[in-house]
Amino acid sequence: MQTANASSDEKLLHELTKAVDACRVNYVKYLRPINEASARDDFLKDARLKCPRYKYDKLNEKALGRKRAHIVELMNEIKMRKDLSDDLRNIFLKDLGQSWYYTELISAAHDYNMGVEKANAQKRFKRASDAALGRMHEDTFWSLLRERIASIDTKKLNADDYVIYHEMLALIGVMGRNRKRHYAPNRSLIKKFRQRIHDLLDGIARYIPEDRDSFTPQDGADIINEIIKKELKIPYVAEVDENVLTASVRSSEQKIIMPGGRKGLYSRIELEKLIVHELGVHTIRATSAEVDNLPVSAFSKNGAYSRLTEEGLAKVCEQAIDGKYDDICTVRYLAIGFAQVCKKNFRQSYEILWRMEHLTSGRNKEDCFSIIQRAFRGTGVLPINTDLIYRRGYVLVWRYIEDHINDPSLIKTLFLSGKNDFLEQKRSTLLRMMREDGLID
Repeated sequence: MQTANASSDEKLLHELTKAVDACRVNYVKYLRPINEASARDDFLKDARLKCPRYKYDKLNEKALGRKRAHIVELMNEIKMRKDLSDDLRNIFLKDLGQSWYYTELISAAHDYNMGVEKANAQKRFKRASDAALGRMHEDTFWSLLRERIASIDTKKLNADDYVIYHEMLALIGVMGRNRKRHYAPNRSLIKKFRQRIHDLLDGIARYIPEDRDSFTPQDGADIINEIIKKELKIPYVAEVDENVLTASVRSSEQKIIMPGGRKGLYSRIELEKLIVHELGVHTIRATSAEVDNLPVSAFSKNGAYSRLTEEGLAKVCEQAIDGKYDDICTVRYLAIGFAQVCKKNFRQSYEILWRMEHLTSGRNKEDCFSIIQRAFRGTGVLPINTDLIYRRGYVLVWRYIEDHINDPSLIKTLFLSGKNDFLEQKRSTLLRMMREDGLID
C-alpha cells in the first residue's frame, strides 16, 4: 500500500495503525490444546470424564511479558500525544486494551493449567474474558433457550426421543426469566440483502460441483484455490491442517485453513457458507486494503480493526446465503450460557447440548463437542466468552444493514473499504474495565 502521496494526517494514522497492529495477539493459538482431536475422542468414549484431558504447549512467559510491556508503553505514548483527537486516541487505546486483555487471558489460562494460584488465575481469566470479548446477556440467553426448546414438537417424538427430551430438561434445571425477546431481522431484510450481495458473492457457488452433496475439507481447499486462481488472483492459498477443528484465515501467512481434524463431511450449503465466510469476507476485506489506490484511511477507517464487526459481517453473509437468521451462533451462545449462567461444567454442558441438537437441528455428538470445547477454550474448565462476539456482531451488523439497505454505497462500505469498523462501537465495557485496572485514566 503506497503512502508517499498521503496527507500528514493519513501518514500519522497509517504509522500508528501499524504500531497498534503489531501489538495484536492471536490468543486462540495459545489457548488451543495440542491434542485437541485425541482428547475429543477419549472424552466421547468415556462418560466418566468431566472434561477432556487437554495438553497445551509450554508458554514462553518472557516473550509474553515483553509483549505486555510493549502494549502498555504504546498506550502511555498515545495518551500523551497532542496531535490526536480524543476520539482517535480512544480508538487506539481500546484496540491496545483489547490486546492487553488477550495476553491476560493467555497468562491466566497458563497459570490455571499449571496450578499456579488457581483461584486468582480463575478470577483473572474471567475478567479478561469479560473485558476483551464482552459479557453474556442473561435475558438473551434465556430467550434463545426457551425459543429453541419450544421449537421441539413433543407430540411427534418417538419413545426414545421423549426420554431424551426429559433428560435434557432435567439437566438444565430451573430456568430463569427473560424480560425481553432477542433481536432478529425480518425475512424481507434478509431477502433484500441477499439480492444486494448477489453479484459479489454468488460466483462462489458455481465453483461447488452441482452433482455432489458432500465434501471433505480437502475438497473445500481445492475449491477455494480454484476461486482464488480464476476470480481473485490474490496471494492467498487454502490448505488443510490436520490438527485443527475449525476453519480460519491466517492473514499474516496469507493462508485459508481448512480443518482436517473435523469429523464428518460438509454439505453443499455448509461448504458454501464456509467459503463465503472465510474467503468472501475475511480475505476480500483484507486484500481490498492492500491495493495501491485505496486511501490509507480506508485501511482502518477508525484506527482499529474490530473483530466484532468482522465476524458479525461474516455471519450475516452466511445467514443471507442460507436465507434464514438462526444458525450456529445461537447454539454457541447457548453453550456459553450453560457454562456461565447455568454453572454447568464441560460434561454437563455437552450432555445438554447434544440432546437439544438431536431434537432440533440433528447435529451429531462430535459437532456438539466442538461447540462446547469452544466455550471452555484454554482450560477445558473455565468458560470463555469468545463466541459471544459472533452473535453480538451479527445483531449489530444486521441493524446497520437495516438502516442502510437502500444506500448505493452499502456493499462498498461492507466489503471493499478494507478492514474498517463501520459500526464505530464505543465498547464502553472495555473502556470502563481498562480504567478500573489502571490502564487508562
